[in-house]
Amino acid sequence: MSRVSVTKPAGRATALVLSTVRTAILSGELSPGEQIRQQVWADRTGVSRPPLREALEILTNEGLLVHGLNQGYFVAKFNRDEMEQLYTMRLLLEREALGEIEWPTDAQLAELENVADDIEQHARSGRPDIALQELAEFYLGIYELSPKKLIVEEVKRLWIRTAAYRSLSVDVSADPGRSGQRLHVIVDVLRARDLPRLRELLLRPTLRGRSGVAVGGHVMPSGPDERRVAG
Repeated sequence: MSRVSVTKPAGRATALVLSTVRTAILSGELSPGEQIRQQVWADRTGVSRPPLREALEILTNEGLLVHGLNQGYFVAKFNRDEMEQLYTMRLLLEREALGEIEWPTDAQLAELENVADDIEQHARSGRPDIALQELAEFYLGIYELSPKKLIVEEVKRLWIRTAAYRSLSVDVSADPGRSGQRLHVIVDVLRARDLPRLRELLLRPTLRGRSGVAVGGHVMPSGPDERRVAG
């Protein structure tokens, strides 16, 4: 299964900034609407301004950041209506992508099992940022089984655009064992080649994400379980 990316390969310094800023966004260290202070991040990563600006531009193109003229870069922030639109688009495209899939090989199933184990391990060890990145890779790796590759690319793009809110809506550390168990159930469904059940399980987080809006003033959950399950 490939890593989640819609950009061309970057140089080493640029890649370092990309990884560091993405981790800060996924962990909640950088909140939606927060400014990216370039000197701070240049000092933190030990890189010069050109690769830093290149990384910020890549993140802007991905939709994780926005750039304001004479203002700088900010973590993308969406209001309630915009979030509902993003999740509605995700739902429509994800549902279409799951219209048919190429069933995974035993090797691919084993890889998904390993990713599920890694997610649980990182959640238990206090690294929810890594767990959330792996969670995206787990889900998107399954969508990549769809033969509808253009639709899958759009699904990836929308997952990236909503990444800043994932740390606000998904608490993988609350019950790592249960989180891991849910992922292993998905692998079992893939192994059984049960497409209706697979659609149900994969679309459930998106349906709940669409119905919810602002955790911590950003996306409000529609129910008590929203923080644990939104994707």
